[in-house]
Amino acid sequence: MHGAIGSGAVLAVVATCIVLAMLTVVTHAISLTVIRRRLTHRISGKVYADHVFVEAVIISATVLSLSLVHLAEVCIWAAAYVLLDAIGDPRDAIYYSLSTYTTLGPDGVTIAKSFRAVAGFESLIGPMMVAWSTAFLVEFVVRMRGGNNGTG
Repeated sequence: MHGAIGSGAVLAVVATCIVLAMLTVVTHAISLTVIRRRLTHRISGKVYADHVFVEAVIISATVLSLSLVHLAEVCIWAAAYVLLDAIGDPRDAIYYSLSTYTTLGPDGVTIAKSFRAVAGFESLIGPMMVAWSTAFLVEFVVRMRGGNNGTG
């Protein structure tokens, strides 16, 4: 895919974007399901509004878990960049992917020209996953504070 962009190359880029997006979304959905089950068990029938330290520990653990999910998703894209020879060095690929996923924009690392659209697509998917995690976190903070603790 390093040559001129023809219709076959465009289809390959689109297919790559779709596969990576699906892997990212499936990873996120499964991970949130696992985290949700653990949190629901932890907070079911309890209200933490008056227990600031316990609430802070649970929220911190949840934020760390969500951050690890995002890091796994970044690694999916980075692995693809390396496997597709879009970026040669795995460390550069992780940095590039993390910078792209968060829309910061990579500094000093470039991607093969024919893969720029894939990187652009990653910068579209990343913020959606972060937004999904934010909504997830808000839902559980509300539950912990007694808004809906999973009992109905």
